[in-house]
Amino acid sequence: MTDLMQKKNIIKKTLQVGSTTLVSRFLGLAREILLARFLGIVEVAADAFNTAFLIPNSLRKIFAEGALTAAFVPTFVNLFHKEGKEKADELMALAFLAFEGVVLALCILVCVYPEVTIGIIAPGFSAAQVAATIPCLRILMPFIFFISSSALLAGALQSVNHFFIPVVCPVFLNIIFIGATLACLAYGYSVEYLCYAILAAGLIWFLAHLVQYIMLGFSFRVPEPETWRSFGSVLIKFGLCFLSMSVMELSLIIDQRFASYLPVGSVTLIKYTSRFMGIPLGVFAVAFSTILLPHFVRVHMTDPKRLHFYLLEAMKFVFWVTIPATLILGFLSRDIFVTLFVSTSKNFPVAMVSTAGFLLMTFLSGLFFFSINKILFSLYYSFHDTYYPTLIAAIATAVNIVSNYALVGSLGLIGLALGTCFSGVVQTVLSLLFLKHRHKFDLSMRQFFEFAVRYCGQLIALFIPLYGLYRACHAGMIHVCAASSFASFFFLQSFGFWLWVGPLILLTFGLLYFTRKAFAIQIYFLD
Repeated sequence: MTDLMQKKNIIKKTLQVGSTTLVSRFLGLAREILLARFLGIVEVAADAFNTAFLIPNSLRKIFAEGALTAAFVPTFVNLFHKEGKEKADELMALAFLAFEGVVLALCILVCVYPEVTIGIIAPGFSAAQVAATIPCLRILMPFIFFISSSALLAGALQSVNHFFIPVVCPVFLNIIFIGATLACLAYGYSVEYLCYAILAAGLIWFLAHLVQYIMLGFSFRVPEPETWRSFGSVLIKFGLCFLSMSVMELSLIIDQRFASYLPVGSVTLIKYTSRFMGIPLGVFAVAFSTILLPHFVRVHMTDPKRLHFYLLEAMKFVFWVTIPATLILGFLSRDIFVTLFVSTSKNFPVAMVSTAGFLLMTFLSGLFFFSINKILFSLYYSFHDTYYPTLIAAIATAVNIVSNYALVGSLGLIGLALGTCFSGVVQTVLSLLFLKHRHKFDLSMRQFFEFAVRYCGQLIALFIPLYGLYRACHAGMIHVCAASSFASFFFLQSFGFWLWVGPLILLTFGLLYFTRKAFAIQIYFLD
């Protein structure tokens, strides 16, 4: 495959995965708005459900979509291309029995001893909060079994460049989630009804992957002795990847643990603010790194030095996307919570808007680092290095814990967010240093900083007039809607706000794209 074809394929697949993820994230946003209306913010039920859902959902990101994918995909791709589909089928059967057996045992253990699990995740919970969390946790815990099984099958799908089913399933999860929440609001069902609906969505998720796996000609074969060696390699990588691929999720769990000692509602507020940061992170960074991982594996097998070039261009591309996203979301942070939560639910106190907005801005300050870390770790795993990512992740996690201890007492929730961002920065710096000194990578930092300076010049040149345009549109809306209290509320304090702000955001990225050559901005993945 030529370089141009490879680039087009990467961008095409990233757009496919990213666009589907964007739909999923918007549906996820709708579900959070409905959930806030159903459970409230400063309520015991809200903290209870969000904690119960956090446990299997975080395990999904850590165990299934993180470490398991990073350890399994490179080995499966190598085996599939070098020894054929039959050997890959044997590895799948062996991995499925081993990993899912452990996951099933973990589910049973948590369901039998839920108080212990809650005590680890949220040690500051009151007796009422623990009692409310237990039934939700017991229903939701098997969700991780279905999702981790799907993650294994998704590894096989990715090996033949099939990404549709893995990225479309979260969309269906959110649709079922939204439908169940609406039913709870309309008919007064308990939160347990919602938990059962989520569990059913997990089952559908698994069946969709299984059907596609079989349709692509894969199967489950009895493993031969040499397959055990390949599986041993997967196990070693998984053990090392378990921490390194889970830093962001572990940081949020650590934040949750500290937040459980803060006033009721703190756990829920952390979840909502991290959710908005997760929109650009999931739509772009996760999608991009997902596509790059199998590509990096193939490049390392054929032309390893080419990875140096891909690192520089990936850093430029991530910077190009995340910096304006950070500035725009940070500028609109207060409006996000006013228009999407306060306007739709009396259960979101107006007094919490400023805190939520500032908390979101704090999380966003680490967006570039969280995003590039996904790419950097994919790079490490492409040449089967799991030791240094694990070491880096351990240091970053320790930094997060120490930062939380130091900052939460004086800054509260803001201190938790600062600690998470600081650990992300540490992870990026260490990842680059180890690439340079241990793997002799040419980081081309001079070229990157020259690009960053030119790009900042472009941002300043465009954002000043765009800010003036925003203020003019805002003033125009106030004038036009002055005669109608409903119109004023809808277009300035509710969903209608995004009907005129959304096009301005699209205009911003369009101008950044089409004027980039005037500022000598060159990015491999865009040119």
